[in-house]
Amino acid sequence: MKALRIATLAAALCVGITSVAAAQGTEPPQQGQGEARRGDRMGGMLLKDITLTDAQKDQIKTIREKYMPQQMELRKAAQATGQLDDATRAKMMDLNNKQAAEIRAILTADQQAIFDKNLAEMKERMAARKNGSS
Repeated sequence: MKALRIATLAAALCVGITSVAAAQGTEPPQQGQGEARRGDRMGGMLLKDITLTDAQKDQIKTIREKYMPQQMELRKAAQATGQLDDATRAKMMDLNNKQAAEIRAILTADQQAIFDKNLAEMKERMAARKNGSS
């Protein structure tokens, strides 16, 4: 049960977190580079196949910086207790959804279509993991 909660926490954090590296057009980090890199990799997945302008990159960076302190606070609280309660999970999902909506809003219609496809694929993978872990 604890492993499921931790996995859910990691998944919730990753859904909305997008990476600065992806926005700057750099290579996404390689697997096995620790917990902090997990969010970067997920962000790369959200923006996969999307070419951003410099202005969009700057806007995405600002959006990420806006949400990062709140996300880290929730993450630390969950780590301190060793579990992720429903209220914390709901707060994380709310932050992730708000961040994703703000990022989507700065994209063009063509970019939004790709972003939506990437987000749907990520949610499908997370649901499959959740169902496989039960």
